[in-house]
Amino acid sequence: MNELYLKMNMRNMTTKILMIFCLAAVLMSCSKNKYTTKPQLFLKSVSSTVVAKGQPLTFNIEFTDKEGDVQDSMWIQKVSKVCPNSPLANWSQNFQVPNFPATKDLKGNFEINFINNVLSSGYYYITGCGNAPDTCYFRFVLTDLAGHSSDTLVSPNIVLLP
Repeated sequence: MNELYLKMNMRNMTTKILMIFCLAAVLMSCSKNKYTTKPQLFLKSVSSTVVAKGQPLTFNIEFTDKEGDVQDSMWIQKVSKVCPNSPLANWSQNFQVPNFPATKDLKGNFEINFINNVLSSGYYYITGCGNAPDTCYFRFVLTDLAGHSSDTLVSPNIVLLP
């Protein structure tokens, strides 16, 4: 009987030790550095999902990069769900990222400002489908100086009012 009790206690103890090691491994993997060679993009905020004529639309995008060499370009695309054949409602363009000191494990924010259907300095011009509201979304890809590109960040749907 004592022998059976001893075997059961050993099995329980082995199970507990194995669970402790598994938990420790999970906790250690969660605390690893999240910076990668390929830039990472995270949408922190969008100023509005319904934008009237003349109203600004601002995307706040956080980025991280292991080498800190993100000073190349950001590709931005606006895609209309309402008028997909309109060249003004659908466009893409590469924008130059400002130069700043590169540091390892770089984390920062981009603020990208558009204005709906009005030309204004300091804002990129966007327009919808003319006289009808346009539901669209934006895609962002960041490329670093070594040629590594982030995954595509996709915005929520945005309604541009005429």
